[in-house]
Amino acid sequence: MSPVMCFADRGFVFLSMPKAGSTVLQKHFARHAMILFRQPPGMKHMSAVTFEAVLAPWLERYGHPRDSYETMCLVRHPLDRAMSWWKYRARPEAQGQPNWTGDLTFAEFADRLINGEVPLGTSSNFVTDADGKVIVDRMFRYEHLGAATAWMAERLGIAAPDLEPTNVSPAREGEMDAATRTRLEAHFANDLTIYEQAG
Repeated sequence: MSPVMCFADRGFVFLSMPKAGSTVLQKHFARHAMILFRQPPGMKHMSAVTFEAVLAPWLERYGHPRDSYETMCLVRHPLDRAMSWWKYRARPEAQGQPNWTGDLTFAEFADRLINGEVPLGTSSNFVTDADGKVIVDRMFRYEHLGAATAWMAERLGIAAPDLEPTNVSPAREGEMDAATRTRLEAHFANDLTIYEQAG
């Protein structure tokens, strides 16, 4: 899993949303980070609220005031993110684990997701505060990974790397029927709004 990558000395901090393409950026940029937050496990995918409450004051104490850097993250279309999670949790090596999806159709998985039985979390919870205001300074859509990479590389003063797929979910047949799509769009209404706001 991808850690929070802190480049406060270069003007930004990367927050790692689960199942949103962070691993490929870690592969290319982690070695340039001043700090990687990997432990405890909850820190790897800390939300913007947690960052502002816990790490921003810590960084300020060590010479990086909050107005000296931006926070950024990748945002994936919520339905694509749900499909990716369903495929990822169907890996043979995941069989026997509580969240294994190998024996579920996507529609069945969607039911569990909507009922709160699947711990995927939401984009809106990741990037907003208690009032629903987006507090991440810069958001890139998952499919605009190249733009995110170029932006990061420019600030680090390095050439933008060639991207190669990393942590790819296994191929698995599955379709999203109209009824399931409608239910998921209603469930992820806030996430869809966040996705539309991303660049």
